[in-house]
Amino acid sequence: MRIHALTTGTVRLKDAFLHAKTGPRRQLDLFLPGPWSGPMPIHCWALVHDGRLVLVDTGETANARDIPFCAFDVTREQELPRALEREGLALADVDTVVVTHLHGDHVDGAVHVGRPVLVHETELAFAHSFRSRFFQRVLRQPMPAGVQYEPFVLDGGPFGAFAASRPLTDDGRIVAVGTPGHTPGHVSVVCVDDDGRHVLLAGDATDTLEQLHARRPDAIAPKPAVSIETMDAILAHGRSHPTVFLPSHDPESAARLESRITL
Repeated sequence: MRIHALTTGTVRLKDAFLHAKTGPRRQLDLFLPGPWSGPMPIHCWALVHDGRLVLVDTGETANARDIPFCAFDVTREQELPRALEREGLALADVDTVVVTHLHGDHVDGAVHVGRPVLVHETELAFAHSFRSRFFQRVLRQPMPAGVQYEPFVLDGGPFGAFAASRPLTDDGRIVAVGTPGHTPGHVSVVCVDDDGRHVLLAGDATDTLEQLHARRPDAIAPKPAVSIETMDAILAHGRSHPTVFLPSHDPESAARLESRITL
């Protein structure tokens, strides 16, 4: 199995997003003046396994609009097709696409794919809820047009410390696991590498490894307690299995993938 980190531009996040307060200020501070992070990568992932090319997330596009707590920097040259080419891969060879959740920086690049995109059914329902549609409109963050979503259920039973899962390959070496919190239907993808390590493509379960160890929810998680439960499950999984933890926006994720540093 080969796992490639694809970088589709960068995003700066407001500190109030990354280090959220508790109580009523938790989300209010997202819309008030405050400090920002430096540029953080927008990663998606290409998995080459058993003659298949699987994408986990599709990254952002140059059309991304800034919102009060996220500022994007993406060029056409950084979008998914060229990101694949830089790794010696071709968009035409993509076999399967699965997204961790339906925020734009994880799904907007699906406009390039031309095939169904697998998404957890709970996530798809949440994205079409009144609350989500309201914020998509207010923040000018529409779902990408022309993308066909194919819902799946986590019907594979527990996987390690994760309560629900779904194998994505016949040999069970690529598995979607439930990691709700950032969104209610958020999933991560576990890849069992050739040495038996579990490479956890974590989407936005946390933004960084530091946030995981701090067990700190971000500011937009609908239910912070659910985020903490997911972080505890990830940490528990790492105690039982050698796990390489790769959030999509952690500046150190690509280096951890290369060196296979585990939790």
